[in-house]
Amino acid sequence: MTVLCIIAALTAFAGAANSRETVDRVVAIVNDDVITLSEVRELALSINPTSTEAIDENSVLQQMIEQKLFEQEAEKLGIKVTEAELDASIKQVQQKFGLNEEQMVEVLKKQNLTPESFREQWRLQTLGNKLLESQLKNKIVVTEEEVNNYYVEKYGTSAPEGTGTVVTETKAGEVKIAHILISSRTPDAEEKASKVAGLAKSGQDFGALAKEYSEDNLSSDKGGDLGYFKKGDLIETLEVAVDSTPVGGITGPVESPAGYHIIKVLERTESEKVEKDSDSDAESGKVLAIDEETRKEITDILYKQKAEAQLKTWLDKIKEDAYIEVKL
Repeated sequence: MTVLCIIAALTAFAGAANSRETVDRVVAIVNDDVITLSEVRELALSINPTSTEAIDENSVLQQMIEQKLFEQEAEKLGIKVTEAELDASIKQVQQKFGLNEEQMVEVLKKQNLTPESFREQWRLQTLGNKLLESQLKNKIVVTEEEVNNYYVEKYGTSAPEGTGTVVTETKAGEVKIAHILISSRTPDAEEKASKVAGLAKSGQDFGALAKEYSEDNLSSDKGGDLGYFKKGDLIETLEVAVDSTPVGGITGPVESPAGYHIIKVLERTESEKVEKDSDSDAESGKVLAIDEETRKEITDILYKQKAEAQLKTWLDKIKEDAYIEVKL
């Protein structure tokens, strides 16, 4: 399930390309990145270009700070969006709204965007989707009982009992990994990474090494645990290394834009087909014959509620570990 709806506000129309004369200055520092006043004003204008009301620049800046944190976390994890993925995603947008190339350009102009700046903001949004899916999806489960309870609360009555429907779903294979990151900005980073890799491969506790050496503050206190990833989530160098490493094995250092990774494969699951009763009530053993459209609608609502709560907790943790200075 996509989490696109959760982060749309964080990345909407980022990188607008209209040019205006302004006295520029740094208005925020986010770890090693900066945000300028002109960038804030460009985003503010593109969010609602026809509005006569002033847009709260502080609110826009907070969105941009969160966007920077998303980009930085994706870089740490080696998550990226390929040009092919981006092309296909933008094509889907055009098809959804029935726009040809010329019509797409006209729509973008009304938002003070060029095709290039739109491509960049869509890349950021897609990157955010992949990042959130890798970090949150395995922590969010909507149960049949929750769906049934929501139905009763909304409609004030139990759904009639039915015979149920057996649904076959394909569960994609995933790999769970932990890493120790030595930042590319660290002096003698490659040499240090090789030393730590040697310690890990010699049998020293990987979690303890991660807490001591890893420069990924978000995962180091969890022993380097990054959670689960499916095929295509990681950049090619990391994915190749992980694919060739057995469960329990350690590989690296592997280089990425963020630095050098020492990776341990914690768990691996293969793709499998799963059959389930779409209408079963796990607690009572009864079957509620809620039609599939209503069941999906309720599941989506509950998933979004849980995802938003998880997202807030996750972002709060990232902010807590980050250096953020606001100068607006």
